[in-house]
Amino acid sequence: MLIPDVATRLFAALDRSTLLVGLFDPMDRLVHANAAYADAFLRGLPFPVSFADLLRHGFRHGFGVRIDCNDVEAFLADILPRRQAMDARSIVTDLVDGRWVLFTQTRLDGWSLDVGTDISQIKQHEHRITQAHAHAVQAALTDPLTGVSNRRHILELAAAAFGESQREQQPMCVVLVDLDHFKQINDNHGHHVGDQVLVQFCAECRVHLRPVDALGRMGGEEFLLVLRGVTTAVAASVMERLRDLLRHAGPVPCTFSGGIAQPLPGETLDGLLRRADASLYAAKAAGRDRCVVNVAPPALLLP
Repeated sequence: MLIPDVATRLFAALDRSTLLVGLFDPMDRLVHANAAYADAFLRGLPFPVSFADLLRHGFRHGFGVRIDCNDVEAFLADILPRRQAMDARSIVTDLVDGRWVLFTQTRLDGWSLDVGTDISQIKQHEHRITQAHAHAVQAALTDPLTGVSNRRHILELAAAAFGESQREQQPMCVVLVDLDHFKQINDNHGHHVGDQVLVQFCAECRVHLRPVDALGRMGGEEFLLVLRGVTTAVAASVMERLRDLLRHAGPVPCTFSGGIAQPLPGETLDGLLRRADASLYAAKAAGRDRCVVNVAPPALLLP
């Protein structure tokens, strides 16, 4: 048992502490709070006040615990059983004012001592680490110039779409695209304009393709499109629209050649990509600025 002088000093120290300290009686009513706790949750609400009414008060007046579901009664129905189920527990909660607080709740003979520690700086540090990790992952998957998938990632997406097509017996197509006479664009207008042409091509594709489709840069001016759930006829129509759009977009007129292929029964992804590549070469040999659909094994299309 604390002697009066020690108790006085202890309560004075707690009142000046940045910790959030609240004492609840066996009926879960707040009967004592230091200044930090009162500022966070009371703001004029008199003692004693139940834990539930404490949260209701803050919810109505826009402070205290953040309740994202916007239904304080549903929130209370969820947390109150857990609050009363254990003699000791820790929980992290965020407040309306942006702070994050780690609360440690200790129960003894029905009474509960809640002590909160501001961990906002730790949370901010965690957020920065998470963001940095996300940016690093994105950079590892993205072509830095155009912002579309890089070669490794687009091939992974192609493999996923190919596998899904095989499992669900649904069509899909791949299209290998090569911008026509791209070296001449660089030579005549400079590499900066060439870069703009690449960026413009990807921008047009992303605007006019569906969210389920994928686009990636294979290298240089060559790109791979993965079109889910479409046949070669639909893919050819899509590519014709893109070719028409690209002729009138960007810093200089530009066309492209494309090779389109749809999986054959028993075919591998490598085989599918080889057929698309063969069709791309056929489009170039036929005069460029066109797309060729490959419906046969590569040997039938090669010279």
